[in-house]
Amino acid sequence: MQSIFSGKTAIGPLLAAVLAIVGCAGDTHRFAGTTTKFSVPRSADPIERTYQARLGALIARDRLDRLDKLNGIGPKNPPRGLLNRPLKESRDDLARLALPVSYNPPVLSGTGRNHGHRIFRKKWRTARQTLYIAPSGNGSGTAPFAFSGLQAENTEIAIVASSGQAFRMTLKCDGPMSVATAGGTDSYLAGARILLSAAATIRPRLGLNRCDGLAKFATGSRRISIVREEVADPVLAEFDSRYSICNSPVGSAMSALERAFHTSRWLSQTCPFKAGRPTLLIDEKAGFSAKVEALLGQPLPERFFDERDPELALDFSRAPRHWLIYVSYLDIKADFSGRVLDRLLRYHAARGTTIRIIASEVLEQDKDRALLEAIAADHPNVQVKQFAWIPPRGAPLDEALSRFHKVHHIKMLAVISQDPGHSVVITGGRNIHDGFLFKQPVDLSKYPQLQQYKTAGGITLNYFANWRDIDLAVHDDRTARTLAAHLSTVWHGDANSRVTRPYSIGARVGRAAGDGVARHFISVPYADGRALEAYYVSLIDAAERKIEIVNPYLNMTPAIGTAIERALDRGVTVTIVGRMDLSGDTGGSAVTALNKLFASRNLDRIAIYDFKVPNVLLHAKILMIDEHLVTLSSVNLNNRSFIHDSENGITFLDRRLYRKTKKIFEAYKSAARRISDMTVPLVWRVLFRSRTLREAL
Repeated sequence: MQSIFSGKTAIGPLLAAVLAIVGCAGDTHRFAGTTTKFSVPRSADPIERTYQARLGALIARDRLDRLDKLNGIGPKNPPRGLLNRPLKESRDDLARLALPVSYNPPVLSGTGRNHGHRIFRKKWRTARQTLYIAPSGNGSGTAPFAFSGLQAENTEIAIVASSGQAFRMTLKCDGPMSVATAGGTDSYLAGARILLSAAATIRPRLGLNRCDGLAKFATGSRRISIVREEVADPVLAEFDSRYSICNSPVGSAMSALERAFHTSRWLSQTCPFKAGRPTLLIDEKAGFSAKVEALLGQPLPERFFDERDPELALDFSRAPRHWLIYVSYLDIKADFSGRVLDRLLRYHAARGTTIRIIASEVLEQDKDRALLEAIAADHPNVQVKQFAWIPPRGAPLDEALSRFHKVHHIKMLAVISQDPGHSVVITGGRNIHDGFLFKQPVDLSKYPQLQQYKTAGGITLNYFANWRDIDLAVHDDRTARTLAAHLSTVWHGDANSRVTRPYSIGARVGRAAGDGVARHFISVPYADGRALEAYYVSLIDAAERKIEIVNPYLNMTPAIGTAIERALDRGVTVTIVGRMDLSGDTGGSAVTALNKLFASRNLDRIAIYDFKVPNVLLHAKILMIDEHLVTLSSVNLNNRSFIHDSENGITFLDRRLYRKTKKIFEAYKSAARRISDMTVPLVWRVLFRSRTLREAL
């Protein structure tokens, strides 16, 4: 186990060897000549060496999993049966590096003076972005499209015409470029004229910093400029490259809960930061208005809520100047909420702000997709990533099917402002969807480009339900920058594997910070060894007296369910406020049955309350332990959150915040009824014997 953390480990050759294996994924026999070599020159910097080793272990774990799937290695075909010696040697090297998540990652010793931010510059990933193009119009901006080669071995830009329009594009670049189309791949030297006439992927090579060209459509044309982001905006590139060294306190003075909070782990976390006084956004209108105010400089006028017209005039006179905006949600819908946000983002895009948007492709309807693609085509400084999971070759059927339900579930609006006092980060459980704002669908029939929801349940993407949820806002420039830089690790993750660069490493030094601290976490469970599950288990195992939960989904993984049982055996009281009937949600019948199944099995030991406000689905996700720790997040207590979906949240060690959150908990509880008995139809009990079905919900 020690070799990965020794002074002989560095990232460049390690990753080159690992990526070489992945490049052979189309033909198992091509592994035969590949022997992975991980011994490389010693790094003089222990911090950089330790950080590189941690990232290398994550990558090796992913590559080992892919290699095994490709070669049919599994419980019925163990690796000891491999006859191909080079392949066996390559696998052994990966297995040596791919430490299991049960091992804590490396922790530095004696580096307390060096805590703070560092910059990571090594190449390790495939970078992939999309350039959406459309003819110039009255709302078109002039900013260039910035591609990022940050830490990238390979850089790809897909060219996509908005609304599927036919086009002809010419480009001339100051460096070499290759172009991949359905007909093959062509290479071009600096200064060559490049002609594109269909969907293509361009691959800028080292030395290419700028391209200029013209795209022609049947209805008009558009001048195109493409620049390398790390050259055009080195400040942003440095911001995106940050990682932190955290104090990992040692000593017996800490409680078990404090140790669980401060432990350095595989889960990507920020260092502890002063929590300040975050604003809890309980009311639906307050939650949406906070997002509006972050961009407009003032709350949304009341007449918007009264008239429910997203095209009413907006006063931008108090809008601050922003440097960077992240918009990251499961859903960004083309409805009242989405259109108001679209108008606000367009204003800042026209001023030159870098805007990054992430949403889940599998949940998008045509109008949602058109809304996002249109703003990106009109303003190339607005970049959109539509998350879509592609399973590895050789994946078993359940994993292959997960491409239809794996989603991006990280929820955050992060605004980094040039004007003092206007940076803010808002995170929690809400999406950009009218169901989080209004009790009934808004009549948007006069705007045919927007969604007109139906209220019928069942499995449909045109779903509407009224959700009761909670967000929190932190109005602090340092905190907003920290959380935005943390989200940058997802934005700049590996496009093929979804491996995300860890944001921090720990150092054994110092004492635990007192009360009033917080850490933000990001989980990509299929790329980090289900580290979020291990984190939640550790928090539950640290409970000594009381666990209080608000969560709409109670399909717990076996590991979390067992941790709850251990807590109960220790005498810890567990109280859960949920919503048994989730009719109106996507797949409402199945998730309702799962909730009831959990209740039926645990009523004798857990106080479970069923939220009973008519026509309102409780959607908040709160975990509180021992009146001290509070986690507010996007994390549902279902298999999906810990196996399939990316997630984020903030964990606080803050008794004052606990008291504020406890009032919300009690308000939910007062609107609920304690369950005394519960039955589940036999058909559901039989269906849920399928692990694949349980893990998909």
